[in-house]
Amino acid sequence: MGARRPVTTAGRDARRGGRHGMTLMETLIAIVILASVLIGLGEFMAQFAHTTKVSALQQRGLDLATDRIDSVEHSQTYVSIDSMAAVENIAMDSTVYKRTTLVQHIGGGPTDTMDYRTVTVSVALPSVPAPVRKTTIIAAF
Repeated sequence: MGARRPVTTAGRDARRGGRHGMTLMETLIAIVILASVLIGLGEFMAQFAHTTKVSALQQRGLDLATDRIDSVEHSQTYVSIDSMAAVENIAMDSTVYKRTTLVQHIGGGPTDTMDYRTVTVSVALPSVPAPVRKTTIIAAF
């Protein structure tokens, strides 16, 4: 039998065409895929940041409306509720909120069978199209 020659790495590479590493086309395709993923991730992060900011503004607006409703519910006299109707600009965290308190009196006449007030507090938020609203009904006491 004849002597065998060991197959070297160079011999294998020569049989496969001598390729080393990635081609330019493979590199460009990988860069395009990576760029597409990064652009999508950037858009997601921007949308997430906007949604988080709007949610925080809405929560502050809800807190302001709840505070106003609590002060109306704890008023000393039933008649004094009418005087709480107002429009206020509240500066908080370098943002100005517009809080509007509307009081509607239902009944209360000598022949009426019901007497109550509907209090609606609306807080307009900067950069949010729909205001936060909270309503309560307070009967005569």
